[in-house]
Amino acid sequence: MAEKKSDKTVKPTKAAQKKGTTTRPTTKTTKKTSSGTKGEAGSKTSRVKSAGKTLIIVESPTKARTLSKVLGSGYLVKASVGHVKDLPPSRLGIDVDHDFALEFEVHPDKKKVLSEIRSEARSAREVYLASDPDREGEAIAYHIASELEALPVPPKRVLFHELTEGGIRSALSEPGEIDVRKVEAQKARRALDRIVGYTISPLLWDRVRRGLSAGRVQSVAVRLVCDREDEIARFVREEYWTIDARFRPGDPRVPPTFLARLDRVSGEKPVLPDEETAGRTVERIRRERFTVGEITRADKKRNPSPPLTTSRLQQEAANRLRFSAKKTMTVAQKLYEGVDLPGQGPVGLITYMRTDSVRVSPEAAEAARSWIRQNHPDGLPARPPAYKNRKGIQDAHEAIRPSDVRRTPESLQGAIDPDLFRLYDLIWKSFVESQMSPALYLQTTVLVEGDQGDVFRASGRVLKAPGFLALRGLSVSQDEDGGDGEGEDRLLPPLETGESVHLEEVTPDQHFTEPPPRYSEASLIRELEEKGIGRPSTYATILSTIQDREYVEKKDNRFHPTDLGKAVNRLLVESFPDLMSVRFTARMEEELDQVEEGERGYRDVVGDFYTPFHHEVEKAKEGGMTNLKKLEVPTEVPCPVCQAPMNRKWGKNGSYLSCSRYPECKTTRNFTEEDGQIRIVEEALPEGEVCHVCQAPMVIKKGRFGTFLACSRYPACKTTRPWPPKTEASLPAVRPADAPSCPECSSPMVQKRGRFGSFWACSRYPECKGTRPLATGLPCPVQGCKGELVPRRGKRGTFYGCSRYPECTFLLNGEPVRDPCPDCQFPYRVRTGKKSVDLVCPNEACSHAKTGG
Repeated sequence: MAEKKSDKTVKPTKAAQKKGTTTRPTTKTTKKTSSGTKGEAGSKTSRVKSAGKTLIIVESPTKARTLSKVLGSGYLVKASVGHVKDLPPSRLGIDVDHDFALEFEVHPDKKKVLSEIRSEARSAREVYLASDPDREGEAIAYHIASELEALPVPPKRVLFHELTEGGIRSALSEPGEIDVRKVEAQKARRALDRIVGYTISPLLWDRVRRGLSAGRVQSVAVRLVCDREDEIARFVREEYWTIDARFRPGDPRVPPTFLARLDRVSGEKPVLPDEETAGRTVERIRRERFTVGEITRADKKRNPSPPLTTSRLQQEAANRLRFSAKKTMTVAQKLYEGVDLPGQGPVGLITYMRTDSVRVSPEAAEAARSWIRQNHPDGLPARPPAYKNRKGIQDAHEAIRPSDVRRTPESLQGAIDPDLFRLYDLIWKSFVESQMSPALYLQTTVLVEGDQGDVFRASGRVLKAPGFLALRGLSVSQDEDGGDGEGEDRLLPPLETGESVHLEEVTPDQHFTEPPPRYSEASLIRELEEKGIGRPSTYATILSTIQDREYVEKKDNRFHPTDLGKAVNRLLVESFPDLMSVRFTARMEEELDQVEEGERGYRDVVGDFYTPFHHEVEKAKEGGMTNLKKLEVPTEVPCPVCQAPMNRKWGKNGSYLSCSRYPECKTTRNFTEEDGQIRIVEEALPEGEVCHVCQAPMVIKKGRFGTFLACSRYPACKTTRPWPPKTEASLPAVRPADAPSCPECSSPMVQKRGRFGSFWACSRYPECKGTRPLATGLPCPVQGCKGELVPRRGKRGTFYGCSRYPECTFLLNGEPVRDPCPDCQFPYRVRTGKKSVDLVCPNEACSHAKTGG
């Protein structure tokens, strides 16, 4: 058994204490490495390779390749490929009785990597730890440093915010030390997540089903989706009406007419709850005379959006590109770490993509201004725009921007992968727009007054200066030619106060209030950010996890909670109200930030959380959490077989209805619930599908592994078939009338599909377990044999043999393909391998072989 040691760190020097850093992390961890001479000493070849060189340790091989290309032969770059240490997978790994010490272990897959790093580090001139510049990257650097304690000179920490030659050499010229406070914050987050996941998940396995998980942040995200669904279910639509009118000035103008909406009735906002009220109002309006009242003209600015942060990048990519958050971060990681460009090799195209800050370096701002000055001089502001960060954000990195603004998207068209190009195009344009001047509009508002107290309002605007919109191809002339437009962008004719206008038409429109929309990826990320739940760098993982666990599903690009998600959310809210509270989760994120700032300690934060949480867990274990596996809720829905009331139960695939007379009646049904009313889902009857045993219609059912066909007489008849049918190109379908008799009991046989494909099985299964291979309908090639080929399973996989075995022992080491031989007209040929395209004739008297057939 591995020795358990606490996670202790030596005190940093006074200079390091001021910076919150230390040079010699000495994390004592559980090591499962084998201490052989080969692993520790390394090979002579490895030492010669790194002798006198500077060793740089990064996270990913792609990043390592980009650095190697920029730095040249004087540097050796090694990749740790993520974390090298983690908590043990089979137990909690936190000593709750001794200051919540973490029991880190070297990951089995990383033993070789660490051995190589240690060997290279001994002969290197200097060692730099260059993992990503965030909490996780700091923890990776910390754990690698703990494995290099024997070095005479401790490794240095460098932060690469952009993988360009200038950014890389600038970072190497200013190395720092590992930020212990950031490491402590990562440890605290890891401990909190571990305690929640490893404590609550077993409860869910016991009371719902195995394989479920709970998380400190993911469970709250599921709650947001469930709460929104509850809001939609409670929402009551209300009818209301609007009235639009089209007016024409007395003489020809451009445009000749304009549209306005009823804004006031006798000085009050119009109340039009139904068609009758709207109709009376329309009749009154038609009798009125109208004149132009107050006209308001004002300049309005439309400011560009700030530079992209991680959360806004995910939102914009979801809205504009239809990228999931996970895909966005994967593509952004590739753009940051380096993309192969023709004639240049790997180049980092954007800055680090995990950031909360909208700050831009002066050099980057000046580079953007230079590009704008050359290409869109009218959009260049007098001074660089200033954007403020939100309160409490981590300002460790710049906003996401292109590493070189001169590398336009057009210059990369066709040179990089389409997804990489689309996201780079979004990042580049967002950054350049953020450094341009606002667009300037002349907005006009006109009141049209009737002589019986009805007032209509019309609004329009004209683009005076495109500003940042010039980057989108908009100009003043294009905007003015926009015609009637929509909303505020419609144009108004020149009007003067007091002039009469003619009412051309009046149109009442019926509307209904709408419930709040379900969350999309973009809106859920925005909600998480606004409520302070999680961190932008974790949003992609959160959204991916809640879908993988089947707590939510996407329909029309919107999140819907599943029955499983609703049930688990209800249990967790009832048993762990604090943990599932949005405010509590947000406060925990603030406390993690306080650990990083040095305002609170790791053990204080984890300890304050653990004590009340442990009490809630014990209460849940003692019966405080409902056991869904044993729960039966009576309903008024009658059983379709015996008419007894049905009970609502919970199974591994969600809620279902079961007859209350079980086990006398084993009828079950799926159901839907709308407005509190339960309705049985009628089982679909696929056309022409009948049971081969009893000739009853087959129905489509859904199980753990998807849809399948089942006999409608279940449980009296338990025949099932795959649905939709799984086609087998080389095995033609056999009609039910041609079904053979069981070799054991002579009963009819039915087609079934097993682990190794389709086969014949006795219809009396499980009383009789007789089986026969499914014939192909292809004749045995042996002269005089009346058998046909059937698939069989051997030690080396599937092969084909004669159905008359053992009388005929013919074997075919290949796949028969129903393609007649062009030479001898034999009814099939043989593919000689799984991936082969060579077809040969099995007729011994024919030597035909065709390549590519």
